[in-house]
Amino acid sequence: MVEDRQVTPEDVLEVARRRRPLCDDVEVDDPMTADEVLTAFEARMEQRLDLGVVNRALNVFLEPKNPFEPERRRKPKMETVIFGMLFALVGAAFLFFNLAAPRMQVYP
Repeated sequence: MVEDRQVTPEDVLEVARRRRPLCDDVEVDDPMTADEVLTAFEARMEQRLDLGVVNRALNVFLEPKNPFEPERRRKPKMETVIFGMLFALVGAAFLFFNLAAPRMQVYP
C-alpha cells in the first residue's frame, strides 16, 4: 500500500523535469472517451449564460448582473448615460445648426 503524503512544489518540478507521472497508475471503473468529455463540456458551457462575447461587450455599458436575480434587467452604468447624453446633445446641435442654416440660392 502506498503511503499518503503531501505533494510539494519541488516534487512537481522534479516530475516535470524528468517527464514522469506525478501519481501512480490509477484504475478507473468507467473510463470516458474524448467525445464523451467534449459533449459533457459543451453541455456544461451551454448552461453558463454569463459567458460570451456579447455579454462581455454588454458588461462595458451595463451594471454587473445580479446572480440572485437573473431575470432582472441590468441598468446602464453612469458613465454610459453621461456619454450617451453628451453624444445625443452634440448630434442634436449638429442637426439643428445644419438644418436651420439659411439656404443660399444660386441663380444661373
